Amino acid sequence: MNRIGIITTLLVALLLVAPAHAQSPACQGLEVHAAQLTFPTVAIQFSVCDSQGNRITTLDRSAVRIIEDGTPITSFTLESQTAHDGQPVQTVPLVNGGTFTLVTTGASIGIVFDASQLLNGTGAGAGDHLGAARAAIEAFLLEPGDPPPPRTRSPGNMERVALFIPADQPAQALQPDGLPGFTQDRYAVINTLRQNLPVRQGKTSLNAAIQAAIDATARDAQENGGKAVVLVVSDGGDALTGDSFNSLISQASQKQVKIVAFGIGTDKALQNNGFRLKQLAEATGGIYLERPDANSAGSAFQLVVQSQPAAIYTVRYDTRIIDDGKSHTVVLEVVTPSGTLSYPFPLTANVPSPNITLAPLGDVLLRQYFMFAIPIAVMLSLLLTLMSGVIFWVSSASSGITRGKTRH
Repeated sequence: MNRIGIITTLLVALLLVAPAHAQSPACQGLEVHAAQLTFPTVAIQFSVCDSQGNRITTLDRSAVRIIEDGTPITSFTLESQTAHDGQPVQTVPLVNGGTFTLVTTGASIGIVFDASQLLNGTGAGAGDHLGAARAAIEAFLLEPGDPPPPRTRSPGNMERVALFIPADQPAQALQPDGLPGFTQDRYAVINTLRQNLPVRQGKTSLNAAIQAAIDATARDAQENGGKAVVLVVSDGGDALTGDSFNSLISQASQKQVKIVAFGIGTDKALQNNGFRLKQLAEATGGIYLERPDANSAGSAFQLVVQSQPAAIYTVRYDTRIIDDGKSHTVVLEVVTPSGTLSYPFPLTANVPSPNITLAPLGDVLLRQYFMFAIPIAVMLSLLLTLMSGVIFWVSSASSGITRGKTRH
């Protein structure tokens, strides 16, 4: 029975979609990267995420099912390899002979910069607080160096950053024209801060900008399979009611967004409003720093910004499918918190294996004829000769007895 041919044909379709060198993209449900048969063992490599786009990196064997022609396979093994903050890039050998670059996914970072002239203050408490805020953001995003390299927890798939500038007019866009969305180009963000920053002149709506940043950052994180962080740089000078403040905390917690807050501004503004920023950050699992220096701003990045781990799983089992000329199906099922995901494998029978050579039927019959027919013919010939001799001897003996009785 030809079992090898069936699985080989089944898995060829998978090998075509798995390039020789692949990289982990945004998570898309249940993805099979490679599969191979070393008879009789089938190996399938896959990754999985939930309905929110979160990669599942702690999959248990009990969550995996293999079904052949409707019959569950109970004997199989499950192995995993994981990229994480300590080892963010791994080259994983695939069972089909290729490789897969397993990388963590960088977080989405929305930066709410309260870039208003009011931040500088007036009178005795005035200062270049806009410049200090800009420098703190740069230290948050860049390592020391010349040129300064991007600060990252995920070098294989870096963080995505966007700027949000609270508006002081109803028609103003929150995001700068030159940086309309999230980007992995860290220097584009820095250049916008240095050269193209739209500085507001009046009182800004910080609350509305934070709300927008939370929504946009959470959405970008979900679309790209990462985590979400919002950095708020302000003196906290927005008259928030208790309800609106609690609404921000609830919104961030529901969307799993951590908030980091840098309190920068005049002494008076921070004394009056800094505690709100501190409460907002700590209630969401983030941190608050007042007038952080470069080292403190960089440490805040390392402490709060985390990459999303990535895992690839390998399941192995011995197949029971045979080549019987019928259509077969193997289904990989994975149970996630969001439901059960399935990946079916269509099978085609009657496919000769490249490892098996079929002899021509005529040669087989001819060889079998010489092996069996000739010896049988010889044996029959000997048997007939023996029988003829016995018959002749019996016939001769009978004739002799009859002649003897007649003479007497």
